[in-house]
Amino acid sequence: MKRISLILAGALAVFLFASVGTAAAGGANQPPEPVTPKINRTCTTTSKNVIGNKVTITVTGKNVAQSQKMFAQCPTVKKVANKNLSLRIEKPLVFEGFRCTPRVLTGGEGTVEPQKVAYNCLFRGADTATEIRLKFKVTYNTD
Repeated sequence: MKRISLILAGALAVFLFASVGTAAAGGANQPPEPVTPKINRTCTTTSKNVIGNKVTITVTGKNVAQSQKMFAQCPTVKKVANKNLSLRIEKPLVFEGFRCTPRVLTGGEGTVEPQKVAYNCLFRGADTATEIRLKFKVTYNTD
């Protein structure tokens, strides 16, 4: 009797181990998320801090997964650009998953001449090879 219960317990353990192993393997064999090969678009936003009040943002993306496509849409792009423009920030900033790096194009301190700044923002997907870039140049007004 003791041997039969040990054999049944052993068989049950093997069965449970096999079922857990196949469940974990099933998750790893999921088909990859569909991607959009390339994204090229422009978005525009307005800011009272720049000369002309209008900013054109170039959006490029490659290997953009469906779940991260919203980061390449104009509402998110405008939000990222407006955050940089409202702060008149000239140091790297991370916002909405984008790492934005400004490059000051004018010499001096910007008190005499309007300051020109080029922004380059990069979004990288955590689980996918998604890469979205935002580029825009602005000339700040001297108010």
